[in-house]
Amino acid sequence: MAGFRSGRQTRLCAFCGNEHRVYMKSHVSVFDVLLCTFAGLLVLSPIVDAIDPRGIAIGAIFIGVAEVFVGLRHRISLKCSRCGFDPVIYRKSQEEAARLVRVHIAARELDPRNLLSERVVAAGRRRRVDSTQQP
Repeated sequence: MAGFRSGRQTRLCAFCGNEHRVYMKSHVSVFDVLLCTFAGLLVLSPIVDAIDPRGIAIGAIFIGVAEVFVGLRHRISLKCSRCGFDPVIYRKSQEEAARLVRVHIAARELDPRNLLSERVVAAGRRRRVDSTQQP
């Protein structure tokens, strides 16, 4: 059943080439809508001692909350944690995305937790080591 599998897949960052996991599900599915509607009916049934159609309205509220959280989870997971590159902002404005990457890298260099980690370099600018050349 597709609803119970992990919705995360490994993707490469377009800027630094780092692998990170992204939630692929950006909206609720039909299965989620049915679950939220059923949960709304179950929440209201002990209060009125019967299955009441007002539970569908509560289910609609649950659907709205689920849509917000699924969308936020997807959006937050798109940003690379290593370099700060955000593909959504890049599609809107390349200059703004570049500025955010520079700010993230500057903050990362000042963070003591990253002192021994590898420097962030754009994927296309990596220096290739050729084993045939002598030092």
